[in-house]
Amino acid sequence: MDFRRGLILAVMDILLLSELTFAIWYAHFEMEVVAWRFLQAFLPPVIITILGTRLAFRRWAPKVKVSAEEATQQPWRPINLFGALGQSPNPTRRDS
Repeated sequence: MDFRRGLILAVMDILLLSELTFAIWYAHFEMEVVAWRFLQAFLPPVIITILGTRLAFRRWAPKVKVSAEEATQQPWRPINLFGALGQSPNPTRRDS
């Protein structure tokens, strides 16, 4: 993994954990409405963090270069992840 991608993911993980910790701490003060207070404190920052992470990946993470021929062969699947048409690139013992 590229350093910038790893850094973006590490920052996102730290933010999500801190948001979760804050939401739990914030919600425990009123036990009658703990679920509402938790959601009120947790959901907005999580949505902002996820959207910010997507934006950071689009702007700062390196782009993967794929030739036009490879993209037309498998436009929906990462190249060389599972071989051509999704088959395993490693032949089984029976096939070799």
